[in-house]
Amino acid sequence: MRLRRLALIPGTLVLLAGAAHAAHPLQTEDTGTQGEGNVELENGLDRTRSADGSRDFSWQPQLSYGLTPTLDLIVQPSWLTHRDPGGPVRRAAGDTNLDAKWRFWGSAPWSLAVRAGATLATSGQGLGMAHGRVAAHGLLALTIDMAPFTTHVNVGFTQNPNDTGQRRSIAGASAAWMWQVSDALILTVDGGAHASPDPARRAWPGMLLGGAIYTLRPGLDVDVGWQSSLGPAPVRTRDLLLGLTWRFSLP
Repeated sequence: MRLRRLALIPGTLVLLAGAAHAAHPLQTEDTGTQGEGNVELENGLDRTRSADGSRDFSWQPQLSYGLTPTLDLIVQPSWLTHRDPGGPVRRAAGDTNLDAKWRFWGSAPWSLAVRAGATLATSGQGLGMAHGRVAAHGLLALTIDMAPFTTHVNVGFTQNPNDTGQRRSIAGASAAWMWQVSDALILTVDGGAHASPDPARRAWPGMLLGGAIYTLRPGLDVDVGWQSSLGPAPVRTRDLLLGLTWRFSLP
């Protein structure tokens, strides 16, 4: 469950850290919360190859803590590596998301939640927002749980700081479908689109993702995903996503 893909990072990293996602590797957020006193540590790895020859790698762990049965507090830092064709490799911390997620309504099989927060300029090497800047983001999530199939739908926005050269307000929408094949295996499909960060472009670039989640034991999942950009994006990208998620209760 995490927010990513709409932060301010130059070049092919522009969409790395600000939209949302349910169980890794999905980008679409679900309405699930951890429950009071429970913790989820999600480690997400993303290797991106772009059509212009640039290469990117990100590690974006997310720590979620259940403050109440329906309210989570979330912190999500990031570590980034970027290389342009023929250029030097840049490695540095990325921006950090601080969020809260509240499931405010449920009537089986439907539920609704909001997730909102701020992106802080903790990055270095020019791989994020300028220091002192803060971006805001939020989304509304709908989950329809009709086992063995579950559907998630999101609509959301990012409000960027002034004077960044990016579009000030970026809206987006996405939907994901999950199939519980067995007690241990879930197959996933996810797709979405958002307004271009370039204020001169009206088209909405999109993405399509397929993946799988496997439970090694209760509370410990591994996952893999493959994502492709769609539509009129300035640079086409392909992403390999790997993840390890650990859930546990505090004493």
